This record gives sequence, structure tokens and C-alpha cells, in this order.
Amino acid sequence: MKRKGYLYENIYDFNNIKEAYNEVCRNTNNKRRVSRFLEYKCIYITRIHNILKNKAYKPGTPNVFTIYEPKERRIVSQNMQDKVVNHLVARHILYPAILPCLLDVNVASRKGLGTSEGLRLAQEFHRKCKIKYGSYYILKCDISKFFASIDHNILKEKLRKKIKDNDALKIVFDIIDSEKEGLGIRCYD
Repeated sequence: MKRKGYLYENIYDFNNIKEAYNEVCRNTNNKRRVSRFLEYKCIYITRIHNILKNKAYKPGTPNVFTIYEPKERRIVSQNMQDKVVNHLVARHILYPAILPCLLDVNVASRKGLGTSEGLRLAQEFHRKCKIKYGSYYILKCDISKFFASIDHNILKEKLRKKIKDNDALKIVFDIIDSEKEGLGIRCYD
């Protein structure tokens, strides 16, 4: 597979920033935080554009906390600007580079797919297995602390094989390295 290049320019396009900005505001549950962010929309969009265009982005300090329901999880809550930049990086750098490599049955975080498509695929697999095998077993498991166990160096090496744009790699690596170990589970509070 060919490595993707010329990805960085897409993240400081005004229309892409505005779209990511609106999506973050729509998906953030903390409406007090969103109201201030919406009040100064033009200023924030221009600031994000200038930071990204000048390649001066540094991830801010996140708010880290633990939830215990349904099980213990470490949650990382970012400021609004970091959320917008993460959306831009995901949509315009990571998705174009990684989505062509994914199996069609992977429905997580993919546009137009989700829980309903996952359920449809599960029912289809169930039907096919029932016809072919009669009775069968399914292993249900959860990998404990999966995101916390991700090795930064291995992840970076895999991304280098998919992305050839050095500016895009730099911003992705800065975001990865903003966590001391593993990757934090992000939330939109």
C-alpha cells in the first residue's frame, strides 16, 4: 500500500476547521464550556488556523479523572481547542491513511457505520454460522487496560509506514506523546 502524503494542508483549511469546530460544539456535553467557545467563534477559529498553519501546535494539559461505572477507567478531558485539533487530525490525517487498511467488518468510528451496522453484521455472521456449523461458540472478551498498554514507539512506527507527510507525522506524534504511557480514553464533557 502506498504511503499518504500532503495531508497536513487539509487541517488548517478554514472550512475544515469550521466543520470540526461545529462538530465539537455539538458533541460536547458541558454546555457552559461550549457557550463561551461559541461566543468567540471567529477568534477561536482564526487562532486555531494560525497555530496550525505556522506548525506551532502543542497539546494542552488535559483534565484526567477516573470513573468507576461500569468498570474503572481513566478518562482524559481536553480543552476545546485540543478537541478541535484532534478532530482535524483524525478526519484529515488519520482516516485517509488508516481506513483503507481496515477490514469492512470494523465499524468503530467510521462514518456511516456504527452500532446498527455492527448489529446487522453480527446477525449475518450468526445466520451463516448457524447454517454452516449448526451449533458454535462465541468468545466474548475484554482486553484490560488496552489503551493504557499501547507502546508509543510501535504505534509511531506503524504510522510512519502509512503516512509520508513529515508535518502530519509531527502533529500526530505530539498528540501521542502528550500522554506519558499508552493512550488516554478521550471524553467530550
